Amino acid sequence: MPATASDKPITIGWVAWDDAEISAKLAAKIIQEQTQRPVKLVMAEIGIQFQGLVSKSVDVIPMVWLPNTHKSYWDKYGDQLQDLGVIYEGRIGWAIPDFIPKDEVSSIDDLNKPGVAERFAGTILAASPGTSQYVLSGQAIEAYGLKGYTVLPSSEAGMISQFGRVYGKGDWAILNAWNPHWMFTKWQMRYLEDPRQVFGGTEQIHMVGRAGFREDEPEVAGFLSAFSIPLADLEAMQLAAQTRGKEQVIDDYYAEHRQRFAALFPAKAVANSQP
Repeated sequence: MPATASDKPITIGWVAWDDAEISAKLAAKIIQEQTQRPVKLVMAEIGIQFQGLVSKSVDVIPMVWLPNTHKSYWDKYGDQLQDLGVIYEGRIGWAIPDFIPKDEVSSIDDLNKPGVAERFAGTILAASPGTSQYVLSGQAIEAYGLKGYTVLPSSEAGMISQFGRVYGKGDWAILNAWNPHWMFTKWQMRYLEDPRQVFGGTEQIHMVGRAGFREDEPEVAGFLSAFSIPLADLEAMQLAAQTRGKEQVIDDYYAEHRQRFAALFPAKAVANSQP
């Protein structure tokens, strides 16, 4: 017997990034509690998630960075998908400790000042080769004509651990950073200005659905179109998850904000308001 709309799982795809995991699992928890619908979570890299949307094996993904980071995927597949709206904003760029005087270093251009490369040990701490952050770091060195700098790739954990050690000693460091991330909650940091816009400025992280999702699942699609997480809340959850675990942090956040999320289901909000 074929599954009906009420028992067919909503399939949410996510990528192994802290923010994507939290937003996907929080959305899944809300949908399950508010609609009693089963939800299936599928983790894979971003290119596979776009293919899943096109093939309709995935219903929605909550981590499409536009207009720049995932532009190539959106240009290729966007006309076959449904943009359900923005969940939060993000950014990619080079960040430095905020204790470095702004009159000495405030822009990527300032990295060419005499003696500055030596203060940073000629190193830019970056994520693994092949990531958009790593590729853009190489492009930034070329675009700004930086001399005496090397991009040092590592895992996310290794990159952040090294930055933490340098920061703790009060030394200067450049980190290939991105928001949302708990690093901005743990340490006082700031982005370097990027007048050539190599890193593209502020990005919006979109909830994107497969073709026909709004029509097939109007209640869930309506909720996901209104679903958002304040950036400060998301980064606080990411930091708390380092010690308490993501599942506990998500449970606690949902419990605290249950009424706000319930109001995003119009039929339930009307029913709850009736005497």
